[in-house]
Amino acid sequence: MRTLALVAAITLPTLSARPAVDPTDDVMHRVMQEAHIAGAAVAIVRDGKIVRISSYGNANVELPSPVTASTPFQIASATKIYSSVLLMRMVEQHKIDLDAPVTKYLPDAPTTWASITVRNLATHTSGLEGVRIDAGVVSTADAMKFAVKATVSAKPGERADYASFDDYTVVQYMLEKISGKPFPQLMHDELFAPAGMTCSAFDMAEDRGPQRVAENIPGRAEYYRWIGTLNQRRWFLYTQWAYASGGVYSCAHDMATLLAALDAGKILSPASLRESQKPFTLLNGSAGEFGIGWTTGSYRGHRWAGHSGGPAFSDVMYFPDDHLGIVVFTNQQRLYPELASLLADQFITAPASYGTAGKQDDAPNLTAEARAVLQGAAKGAADSSLFAPSQRQDYVADINDLGPVWLGVLGPVTKMLLMSDELGADGARARRYRVFFGDHAQAIRFRFDKDGKVISLNPHGD
Repeated sequence: MRTLALVAAITLPTLSARPAVDPTDDVMHRVMQEAHIAGAAVAIVRDGKIVRISSYGNANVELPSPVTASTPFQIASATKIYSSVLLMRMVEQHKIDLDAPVTKYLPDAPTTWASITVRNLATHTSGLEGVRIDAGVVSTADAMKFAVKATVSAKPGERADYASFDDYTVVQYMLEKISGKPFPQLMHDELFAPAGMTCSAFDMAEDRGPQRVAENIPGRAEYYRWIGTLNQRRWFLYTQWAYASGGVYSCAHDMATLLAALDAGKILSPASLRESQKPFTLLNGSAGEFGIGWTTGSYRGHRWAGHSGGPAFSDVMYFPDDHLGIVVFTNQQRLYPELASLLADQFITAPASYGTAGKQDDAPNLTAEARAVLQGAAKGAADSSLFAPSQRQDYVADINDLGPVWLGVLGPVTKMLLMSDELGADGARARRYRVFFGDHAQAIRFRFDKDGKVISLNPHGD
């Protein structure tokens, strides 16, 4: 692979001179090499100001064209950050009440939706179960003809479920009805223009028979997926009726501009920003992982809100208590969204007990098994015999596909702390570990069957 060079780095006057060995550049160059990332951009926001924007590699490898601070990347589901701010601005204008039933704004909605609030939709707690929308549908109004067929499979607020139904299609339709504007126009008028975001736009793509047509996005980054020995160029259709969920092209400078404005109390009031980033409290009293358009969590004991998309075209973390924002955009589809947390290690100090405060481990054999799974998956070669029989084919294949671009880029496992251990009535165990890859740590939850074989492993908060 070609040598990756820093194409552009903007150092603003408030930032001191960089060290000879720059940690951000080191992380980006290393991961870009290992994950075959063609191009990327990074922005750092501190105390309401953009203090760094760096760009790396190429937006388009065929031309080639270098990434710049204003290169628009497809940021996929991180679009929800913009949708959240738009929704909260309309709340501040008293056009929407988050706790009103959605039927207040959509009187033709099914009566079964009467107990679903706007907040439920925006926090993925509506309880609506999936519905298929025909491939040829373009407009939000036409998509709603299918969406109203969605059944309510859980009480609103009972669970947070990101994947079961696209709640944001209903939010988008509601915003269009209230404003009288198509969603892209509303987003431009109510957010992009007031915030000074100059490179963010939707391309309005749609399939027309054998052709895909779209508006121009000047300088956009093409996106790729590493397959075997090469980067394949990809074209995924982000449907117009789902634009509130994902599909905007945006540059690192624009996202950083918004984070800086929010941190400084502009665009939204501090109270509205806090409200949007507050995890929804489920009916059982536990905290969900979603706020209004933001994913929420803690890292090294510090509260953060953000979103990723693509799964890794975009990775955004904002630490409100630290007044820190980290933006990473790439054009590589086969990647796990962890670059923002890797860069956060430079700024977020871990508590003194972070590397020692685990539970006593009464089943070290399970921990050894989990460690072996992680080490194998990092190389794309997890031992299937360590998994439950039902998981030894498709699931192991998925883990081995994801492993090198998730675990592999982090380096070898150096330590595992047991953070929680729950025993089910059927003898299965759920164990959450804080896994250290050198100084960097990620929480990973393993589920084991009664015979001690792995059922699943997933990232799980801090």
